[in-house]
Amino acid sequence: MTMSNTNEWKNLYAVILIALITVFLFADQNLMAPNLTQIAHDFGFSDVERDVKLGGHIPLAFWVIGGLVTLFIGYLTDLVSRKKLFVAVIFIGEIPCFLTGFVETYTQLFWLRALTGVAIGGIIPLTYSLIGDYFPARSRAAAVAWLGLALGIGIGGGQMLAGFIGSEYGWRLPFIIVAVPNFVLGLLFLTTIEEPARGRTEESLKKLIEMGDVYTGRINWSEYWNIFKIKTNILVFLQSIPGCIPWGMLFVFLIDFYAQDKGYGVESATLLITIIGAFAILGSFIGALIGGYLYNKKSKYLPMLCGTATLLGVIPMALLINYPGVKGVENPSIIGPLIIGIIAGFIVAITSQNMKTILLNVNAPETRGSIFSLFNLTDALGTGLGPFIVSSLIRVFGRPVAFNIANLTWVICGIILLSIAITFPKDEMELSKLLSQRAEKMVSR
Repeated sequence: MTMSNTNEWKNLYAVILIALITVFLFADQNLMAPNLTQIAHDFGFSDVERDVKLGGHIPLAFWVIGGLVTLFIGYLTDLVSRKKLFVAVIFIGEIPCFLTGFVETYTQLFWLRALTGVAIGGIIPLTYSLIGDYFPARSRAAAVAWLGLALGIGIGGGQMLAGFIGSEYGWRLPFIIVAVPNFVLGLLFLTTIEEPARGRTEESLKKLIEMGDVYTGRINWSEYWNIFKIKTNILVFLQSIPGCIPWGMLFVFLIDFYAQDKGYGVESATLLITIIGAFAILGSFIGALIGGYLYNKKSKYLPMLCGTATLLGVIPMALLINYPGVKGVENPSIIGPLIIGIIAGFIVAITSQNMKTILLNVNAPETRGSIFSLFNLTDALGTGLGPFIVSSLIRVFGRPVAFNIANLTWVICGIILLSIAITFPKDEMELSKLLSQRAEKMVSR
């Protein structure tokens, strides 16, 4: 076996292990959603307190506090050993996840969920910094697609686990089940994975690094602020907040909305949203592969695909929100909302993983951890503020109107995405020039 083949197998093993860890870490994300009403009853909450405290305050803490702390983790990603930091972040997430299975008060639940959010946010910059150094630009879309698939399987699988186990054994048990595997996988990652050299997959640096040269680019405050000079970065940040609001509405409230307000029951509603989530995972995966194909044809086609899909997804999502209820109907069928939801989830999810490919291809190796922590912060603001904003609107207008308002924020997101088609090719070219200049300096040393 040649050295090249050996490295390819090592890369594949590393990515498979990262994907498995991602499945279990993100399985935690939506464990509360199927059992909001059960949790509310456990703590003696009214329906309004259920939506505001469990559906609004906890997601806000989970994403915003976690997102802010991950700015620090993202900065560290570009300075220290990513392997050790990766494992530390896993344990930061899984210990509070495990302890959530034993909470007795709302305050305990609130803070343990916030700590878990730190880890779920912190793993993002680490993962994509590593991916940038495992794969060259032409292959990153496929790698991102597979990791996105793992993330989606984790979220969907955790949600289904909570929906079916929680109704019989209580809402706490799923937190314990999804936490345990990563204690083992984290130790395996620490002892068996080799960290890739920074910049080794960049065309202008690859041969020099293979010959033994070291890419010395490192994050500093000057480099950090240069991130904000890249127009594509700013537009990706701007689309992230409105783009995440409908997803927060979908996965935090819609199970309970279909179970209680529309009369489908908890298990049917959980199955409905889980299948929609499964097709969203499929849409994200296939969308990333299509995005990679289009990128290799012409780079501007990638954001054009994202913007078009996001705008089109508004229509079936509106139909899903406003689908007639079935209260009083015996053995109601979920086929109608399921078909509509599958279409909505598949189309809109095309965008999600392609944003990561775009960021990888316009940012230098030493800033990728920082850029993904910033992206995760804007993502967190959207995901955390989304349920919080929607829960506030519910108090004024009721659930259906609040959900329809949330859905319309995808129009804003789609317009911003289309504008990235103008900036993306130019910013890629600037990065190529920068890395070529650094390669020349490496040769002259």
